[in-house]
Amino acid sequence: MTSRVEIEELINVLEDIRNTQHPDVPAELIRNIVYAEFEKQDDRAQGRKDVKKLVDDFLKTIAEA
Repeated sequence: MTSRVEIEELINVLEDIRNTQHPDVPAELIRNIVYAEFEKQDDRAQGRKDVKKLVDDFLKTIAEA
């Protein structure tokens, strides 16, 4: 099982990439996706559903803008 420290390290790396390559993507979205996957390690199908909802909600906000 992955530890919270490792998750934070992953988020920090992803934040560096997001910041330089995709600054229009909110940092909170990336953080929420990582934690959704982390929290549902034992139920990958539910993890995918949770991530899909996060991404769909984000895309809706873009479409409304």
